[in-house]
Amino acid sequence: MRNLSIASMALFLLLLAACGGGSSSSSTAASTLSGNWQLNLVQEEPRPQSSLSISGFLAQDNEALTGSVATPSVAQKNNCGGVSPVLGTITGQNVTFSIMEGGTTLNFTGTISSDNTSMSGDYQAPGGGCFTTATSGTWNAFLVPTLTGNFTGTIDSQYVEALEGATAAVPVKVSGSMTQSSNVGTATATVTGTINAVNYPCFSTASVSGTISGTSVYLQVFGYNGEQIGTIGQPSSTPGLAGNPAIVDTTSSGISLVGGSTALDLGVGNSVGTSGPCPPIVVNTQPYPLNTDEAAINFNFAQ
Repeated sequence: MRNLSIASMALFLLLLAACGGGSSSSSTAASTLSGNWQLNLVQEEPRPQSSLSISGFLAQDNEALTGSVATPSVAQKNNCGGVSPVLGTITGQNVTFSIMEGGTTLNFTGTISSDNTSMSGDYQAPGGGCFTTATSGTWNAFLVPTLTGNFTGTIDSQYVEALEGATAAVPVKVSGSMTQSSNVGTATATVTGTINAVNYPCFSTASVSGTISGTSVYLQVFGYNGEQIGTIGQPSSTPGLAGNPAIVDTTSSGISLVGGSTALDLGVGNSVGTSGPCPPIVVNTQPYPLNTDEAAINFNFAQ
């Protein structure tokens, strides 16, 4: 009887552990694809081949996929860009979902990678609306890491180039930190942070605030007194068209926020000259003193 009692207790504990393990697995699976995603589409038909970039945040609840993404214009149809909801389902490593592009529904089917950080497949859209004829192609997507943490890097200053009489933009060492907020059901999340610069005439410390969607980052830059002195990444002035964002670059060595020669834009122009945070200097090629800066950026985040 004693052996039977021990065996019964062991069986009970085994069943209890199995139930607990099942609950944990379900909880993990419920948020597998939740996060910030970059989607890249290649239109195969009709020709010529073209590409489309979509970005935003997805949320998974068991087998249901929802979210909100930003879509740019299609074939110069500026009214076709905007923000669209995402609705879909997940079965194992298979995914189907739909996105609205200016009144036309794009239907996606595909597979999810084993580590749940990328997806790929095919898409179709009927003719009408933003697409004159029925459209089809391929797509891939990847999960963009959260832009939170400390960074070091450089800004390649054209102002310092002029100040020192150099022949190329001069790298200025910077450090700082950024924090990405939780997504609240929109196509973007908020990013805030601080940039510290070494021996940079235009600022020693600046704060930033803006948004991230997919790999695209747009930030406003504020000086010591809280006034805006510039931007990192420039949004398009035309609704629906893509701007010139700073880009989150993910490699095997870590995460970087990068941008070309005008990614950091300090100061603004006006009818009588410019207003900028840099000490005015006379440059022979300029009709008025230079007090603004444009610079490439390369911020490398610690892992």
